[in-house]
Amino acid sequence: MRTSAILLAFAVTTVICCNAETSPAARRDEAVRKIDACLRRNEVSSRQCKKLNQNVQVLVNAYRGGDKSVLPVLLKFTYLTEFYDEALLNDPDGFLAAVNQLPEKARKEVAIGIAGGYFRRVTEPRFAALRALLMGVPQSSPSKSVAQECLQQLETNNASLFVNYFPPQTFTGRTADFQIFWYSRDLYALGEQPLWSPVSSGVTYRFTHLGTFTGPKSATLTVLPDGTGTVTIKALNPSRDKREMDESRAVSAEQVSRFLSTLAKADYWNVPTELPARGLDGAQWILEGQQSGQYRVVVRWCPGTGPRDPEVLAFADAARLLLEFSGHKYNGGC
Repeated sequence: MRTSAILLAFAVTTVICCNAETSPAARRDEAVRKIDACLRRNEVSSRQCKKLNQNVQVLVNAYRGGDKSVLPVLLKFTYLTEFYDEALLNDPDGFLAAVNQLPEKARKEVAIGIAGGYFRRVTEPRFAALRALLMGVPQSSPSKSVAQECLQQLETNNASLFVNYFPPQTFTGRTADFQIFWYSRDLYALGEQPLWSPVSSGVTYRFTHLGTFTGPKSATLTVLPDGTGTVTIKALNPSRDKREMDESRAVSAEQVSRFLSTLAKADYWNVPTELPARGLDGAQWILEGQQSGQYRVVVRWCPGTGPRDPEVLAFADAARLLLEFSGHKYNGGC
């Protein structure tokens, strides 16, 4: 009997110890330890990083279970876009306060994560909910500044949800949704407005250059009734967080005529909106035209660097002219 009692006591003690070792707090602490070791090593293939995703998920589950202490660690993993949205909507004060403690660069990365990440937008209902929440943060809140930062990223990244830069069915290929997301995001970041409108009058042309390794740039020519015009150039740095140019200058009637003549050589109003040729790097060249209610957009990838098509070459020349008129002559093939 005595031996049985000893064995029973030992078994109970073992169970208690095991349960303690695998308690939520213990699992949380172990996950944090392994994540820290992985981040210090900074090698995805290292032994410390082999179960990084599982350890991150442990902390996500802990947060959802009410343990808000793990949030600073989770804010290091900005691919957790859906979790960020969920956390912000469920605990706006706590989430924004934690983001507010981050360095400037880290805050921006989290804000981009809330907005859907670099290559996709959030759903329309989620966008509406996040936008309303961030806009509703009171001016007196210590998190007002970071809320504004998150709101700016949210609106920029999801500009296609509330600004129609292109008429319906402008792009119809397999990548149409991504194109609209990409072009709208960068046009909005530049502070541009849609050109197309059935009630618009006058003549306007806008060239937008979207490079792989450069910030977006636009040059807009507005033709005045006397045949002269003005051209405005805008540009952001590669990180898209600082305006490098926002300048306007007068354009002579001779320059306007030169541009329109070059555009005619490109057969601008009749060529296809898109061509199948594209590359991994380089740049998208987008030339929009609005003339007395008639709208046109033509997109070419690195025009003039491939087959020597005279219309494509003329298209590239016309786009370069807008940059030249703005005082920033384009250098480089793409």
